[in-house]
Amino acid sequence: MALLTAAVLGGALWWQTQGTPAQAAGRLSGDFHALRVLPDGRLLYGEHAGVSVSADGGRTWGAANGAGDAMSLVPAMPGTLVMAGHDVLKVSRDGGQTWQETGFGNLPGTDIHGFVTLPSRPSVWYANIAGQGLYRAENGQDWRFVSPATAGAMALAAGLGEIPRLYALSMGEGLTVSDGGTTWRRAGAAPRAAGSGLDVHPVSGNVYLAGPAGVARSEDRGASWTNLGLPEGALLVTTDPRDETRLYAAGESGAVYRSADGGKTWSQ
Repeated sequence: MALLTAAVLGGALWWQTQGTPAQAAGRLSGDFHALRVLPDGRLLYGEHAGVSVSADGGRTWGAANGAGDAMSLVPAMPGTLVMAGHDVLKVSRDGGQTWQETGFGNLPGTDIHGFVTLPSRPSVWYANIAGQGLYRAENGQDWRFVSPATAGAMALAAGLGEIPRLYALSMGEGLTVSDGGTTWRRAGAAPRAAGSGLDVHPVSGNVYLAGPAGVARSEDRGASWTNLGLPEGALLVTTDPRDETRLYAAGESGAVYRSADGGKTWSQ
């Protein structure tokens, strides 16, 4: 039996389960950092113990690989995946099977709470350093400071365009948004979300939040939201980059839910 605990701070929630390995009974446990579906259909789950992989839509999971505290799992250049987290910045070029250190360049710290690449320019990386704020690089090594406003954020996501809408999810402020990353404002209509319960579809730019009310979607860059009716509260959500009608969410119980119709119906 897994024990589920939550800390409530401001507009976001931080969840952790203890006592059940990630692969047991098809249910996830751990720190619920990241959920990502790859172009080949595999699901990756990131937590303190590393990355677990599911090849059957989240029904069963392999053991965590110990590659590092995977707070973010983010597609970069074609065929490349970035893992970022506590003292972790690595890339994989084989779909998460192996990972290589990239180095932190001139970043002023190595505790990365939130990482994202731009869908339109995947060589542009944003890293959020805990307690310091947002940094930007175009080569993964030469970072420049962007803003201190995201210093408390746990997750980042990016929309479309040359000057993209950026999203940050903080346990203190909930969801905040910025056009370009310099100045930020609260997304006032956004529902309460879990600490890492944020995703943006790389083609449509639609925004997804996972939280106590389940999964919600915004089709207008965070101005308004539609609840998608998950059977329980959600901790993580991700969308299929090839087909946005396919959604995946990790429930508060650790169960993984799938939708093939854009969130109208869900199954385990």
